[in-house]
Amino acid sequence: MRRAALIYNPIAGRGRWERVLEAVLRTCRREGFELEPVPTAAPGQATDLAGDLAREGRVEAVFALGGDGTAREVAAGLLGSRTALGILPGGTANLMALALGLPRDPADAAAVLCHAPASSFDAGLAGASAFLMMISAGLDGRALAALDRGLKTRLGKTAVALQGVREWWRYGYPEIEIVADGEQLPPATFLAVCNIPYYGGSYRMAPGARPDDRRFELVTFHGSGRAATLAFILGVMSGRHTRRADVSVRAVEEVVFTVPPEAGLQVDGDPIPRAGSGGGEGATIVVRLAPDPLLVLAPAAPAAHPAHPEGRT
Repeated sequence: MRRAALIYNPIAGRGRWERVLEAVLRTCRREGFELEPVPTAAPGQATDLAGDLAREGRVEAVFALGGDGTAREVAAGLLGSRTALGILPGGTANLMALALGLPRDPADAAAVLCHAPASSFDAGLAGASAFLMMISAGLDGRALAALDRGLKTRLGKTAVALQGVREWWRYGYPEIEIVADGEQLPPATFLAVCNIPYYGGSYRMAPGARPDDRRFELVTFHGSGRAATLAFILGVMSGRHTRRADVSVRAVEEVVFTVPPEAGLQVDGDPIPRAGSGGGEGATIVVRLAPDPLLVLAPAAPAAHPAHPEGRT
C-alpha cells in the first residue's frame, strides 16, 4: 500500500465532512493508498501539519479535504518539498477542484487522484503568504471581511452573495494604486491577480490564466459607483467583462498594489484582516511567483486556455 496523509477541516462544506470522510478513506484504500486522517483544530494549522509531514518524508502525498482555504494552507506547508498535494473538494466553492478537472464528489475525486500523476503547479506569494488561485482587492474582499462565518457555514454561497449585495450598496469604491512588472498602471477600483481562470464558481474572471506558465493574469476594473460595478459583475457572470472599456487584462509576473483602508482584500476566498477595516493606513501588497512550483496530483496537465488578451489601459 502507498502511504499518504489526509488533512481535513471538520467545519468546511457546512459540516458535511462526517458523511464523506469514511467514503474517502475507503475509496483510497481500495485504490492502493492508505491514508492517515489528520484533522485541523484552528485556522493556519494545516500549514504546520503539512510541513511536518513533508519534512518527515514518510508519505508521498498529502491530501487536503475541505474548502479552497484548506487546500491553500496545505500547499503552503508543502512548498519547496517533493511531497505532492491532492485536493479533495469538501468546501463551499471548490474552485481548485474545478480548475484541475476533478469530480465534485470527494470520494470520486479521491479515486481519480489515487492514479493521477503529479504535475507542476505554480503557486503565488502575497508577501510571505502562499496562494493557489488568486488574490483580489476591492468590493469582494470587503464583503468577505464583513461576512458572518456562521452564516457562511449554514448558507454557503448564498450568504456570500447576500453580503456582497449589502456591501455593493454602501461601498465607496476607493482607488487602488498598481505597479505591474515595474510599470505604473492607471488606478483601479478592483483588481484580481489570477493563477486559474475561475472566480466565485464557474465564472471565468481570467480566461487566459493557467497555473503552469510561470505568470499570472491581472484583471483590473477602473469603473466607479454602483451602476458601473453592477455592470462589471454581470459581465463577469456572462463572460463578457473583458470586452469592456473599463476593464484591463494582462499577463504579469509581479504586481505591487496599495489597498486603501476602506477597501477589502481576499486570498483564495478568505479575507485578509488588515485590509477592509475602515481605518488606519492602507496595505501595500507584493505579489509574485513562488520560486519553485508545487507538485499537485491532477488527472491531466492543466487544460489549454485562450491566449492572454492584450492589456487595455
